[in-house]
Amino acid sequence: MSSYAVPSAINHQVNPVTRALREGQVVLGACSISFASPPVAQIFGSAGFHFYYIDMEHGQPGYPELATICMASKLTGMVPIAGTTSVEDHLIARPLDAGAMGVIVPHVETAEQAAMAVRYSKYPPEGKRGVLTAGVHTEFAEPDCGELTAGQNREVLTAVKVESGLGIENIDEIAATPGLDAILIGRTDLSATIGIPGQIHHPDIRDSVERMLEAVKRHGIAGGPHIGSIEESLEWADKGATFMSYGYDGDMLLQASKQFVGGVRDLLGDRLLD
Repeated sequence: MSSYAVPSAINHQVNPVTRALREGQVVLGACSISFASPPVAQIFGSAGFHFYYIDMEHGQPGYPELATICMASKLTGMVPIAGTTSVEDHLIARPLDAGAMGVIVPHVETAEQAAMAVRYSKYPPEGKRGVLTAGVHTEFAEPDCGELTAGQNREVLTAVKVESGLGIENIDEIAATPGLDAILIGRTDLSATIGIPGQIHHPDIRDSVERMLEAVKRHGIAGGPHIGSIEESLEWADKGATFMSYGYDGDMLLQASKQFVGGVRDLLGDRLLD
């Protein structure tokens, strides 16, 4: 197992994930649905994940909780990215004001929706995000307004999650959206929309991910699937994926617990309480 130095704390002025993706490097995120919290952020950051994907579609954190989660994530050198619940102004702007350094907007199916995600996550003149200078998102510094807006438009990651058959049909137009940084494929929802629920390794799902990767390469942005294993990281990186998120916190704990208990049961047999 390789070792590494835990990165230094980060702030709103530099987003290592956005910068790495623009250089073509692979970044890996950990997803929280079950219990997003500062301690989980610290665990994932210490493990070496590059970004913390805080799913607010299926998870429960509110904006006050999100602010503390984002602070903890930044202290570990890990970029906090909020998974919004939809493509709406306040659902994108408020997580960013709470300290998220990017958004992953789910269920995007058209170029128009992708353009809305960009518009609501960027300050004028590139978008319509309302300006707040001193806040948790700026560590309560008092930056020059012009420098802040230009810097945030450069550093904040705007990503969309494509997870339907219609989204795949429109993938080239979505990938061509000006200001979009990355596309994440949600294979479980995608499988349900095309009539093969849960079959995330089906050839049609594989073809959809590969079609997305061809589109993002064509338009010079990043992309990749939400993955479930170490092996998949290599498989998809070899096909051009640079933006991938892994599992989710509740399932990670469940699988690790089952592996341990199962291993002990194999060793102890009848001596272990059924």
